[in-house]
Amino acid sequence: MTPFIKLADPAHYVACRWDLAADAAARAYWIEFFKKQMNTSVSLGIESATARGESLASASARADQFRAAFNARLQTFADHPNDFGRVTILTFDAWRDEFLRQAGFVDPFMDWKTRENGKMLPLLPKVCRQLDSLTGRDQICAVIEGVFAGNIFDMGVEATAKAYQENGLDFFHIRSRLSPRPWLIDDFDALAARLLRDPHHKAVIFIDNAGSDFLLGVLCFGRWLAKRGTHVVLAANEQPTLNDMSIHDVRTWWPRILDAEASLGSLPITFASTGTAEPLIDLSQVSDELNDASADADLVVLEGMGRGVESNTDVDLTCDSLNIAMVKDAWIASQLGGKAFDLACRFRQNTPD
Repeated sequence: MTPFIKLADPAHYVACRWDLAADAAARAYWIEFFKKQMNTSVSLGIESATARGESLASASARADQFRAAFNARLQTFADHPNDFGRVTILTFDAWRDEFLRQAGFVDPFMDWKTRENGKMLPLLPKVCRQLDSLTGRDQICAVIEGVFAGNIFDMGVEATAKAYQENGLDFFHIRSRLSPRPWLIDDFDALAARLLRDPHHKAVIFIDNAGSDFLLGVLCFGRWLAKRGTHVVLAANEQPTLNDMSIHDVRTWWPRILDAEASLGSLPITFASTGTAEPLIDLSQVSDELNDASADADLVVLEGMGRGVESNTDVDLTCDSLNIAMVKDAWIASQLGGKAFDLACRFRQNTPD
């Protein structure tokens, strides 16, 4: 594992800007957040385990093991915040997933991802046809709005996780009700101008959640780029975390995706493992596979609140970069001067006009 090859200044790169060891208010918020979030992880983990024949008592005992270990770590950090060095949301993610794996919950969201992918895949051709009916700036805007709408499928945020578990969320309804421009972070005009000028050579897209996020948002963006001749690399975590698409998920679903939308089969779209394992991403430690695939990239897309806002908000790369997400957490939005469900489209151009 080595620094991402496109980092402009690896020696001074910081993945997450908020140090929870130094900020008491932020520390209290995120400790409570992760305590609530663990209930979603264990409930889905128990459901998945019992569906595969494990007894409820056995799965529940493993869930109790996870809760006890994670709660103990959070409480120790709350009591002695200066004993852990610099602690960020990414650290909390790593702690949670470490204790989940120790308790045998390697991919507690696997069935949820499968269900959501199964629901969204039949909609992919409809979304593609809608995008294909547009041209120019209107088409680019529709592609970006699709990424925003898809990104609402996030089981790592309490409000959206509850909505999905109770009623589900409709991609087309969400897309029609997005916040109007100007967005919380709004570089769309610069992005559209650059995309209209000429195709990028290669785009590396760090993907986020399963379901509508991947299938109706990011994949349609990647298809749009690839149809113009851009080689698109879909970069996914090596290990599962929450409802994020892992590299295994991408490769497993790809044949079914091609069956649903045949146009993708002739396009220059490939995959790469990031080597990472969390919903946020630390670009100081990524796989050689990703770096090899990214060496000649001239566009990097960090999609989703975790990879593009909670981490890497101000990342400097040596090529064009796009951070794009729906900001679903009220605390994160407030740190940026906004509110929950605001939209972020941050574009930095490093290619000549």
